Amino acid sequence: MIPTVAAAVIVLHVANYNLTAHLEYHTRIFTKLIGKHAIYFYAVYLMISALFRDHIMNETIVASSEQFILFPQEQAEVIGKLLFLLGVGLNLWTLKALGIKGMYNGDSFGWLMNEPVTGGPFQYFSDPQYVGTTIAALGHAVTHQKTVGYLLTLVLGLTFYFSAKFVEAPHMNYIYSHREKSQLYNKPTHAIPPLKDSKKNK
Repeated sequence: MIPTVAAAVIVLHVANYNLTAHLEYHTRIFTKLIGKHAIYFYAVYLMISALFRDHIMNETIVASSEQFILFPQEQAEVIGKLLFLLGVGLNLWTLKALGIKGMYNGDSFGWLMNEPVTGGPFQYFSDPQYVGTTIAALGHAVTHQKTVGYLLTLVLGLTFYFSAKFVEAPHMNYIYSHREKSQLYNKPTHAIPPLKDSKKNK
């Protein structure tokens, strides 16, 4: 697999969920087609998209012959697996804190919440799901000790950063500043992540 293709898949995955979230918010197309519980089908769709991204990254790393050795291989495998488990654990902790609707653009589907999340992983990170995914990718890179693994992890982290700061934060702030228009459902079950100020660095 060509590294540029893997990098493109990373960027397209993020562009995909941003574009579809905006599309749903402005047209309610998924809600009209599927109904009130469209968010759950959308969440599965995003999970599949993320798994495809991970598969492409993995295939690219395994196929590469250019190594970047930082540790003896046995140590690399232990460190890599620990980082991977840490990243996955952080993502699961975030899911527990936010729930499906909070994790997967529920606000764009009309599931607005009344209070921000201040506990759980949000005590330490503003976007813990992105931090967790990046740490897991770094773990995979360390395990294989391939140059392309580290480069793809960098692309992943930077893509998440720019998306969160310049696309997601303004969109979320717009939604919650237009609550009467945005809110379709009145009985949220989870709190929202903290509202982000797009003018501030994370």
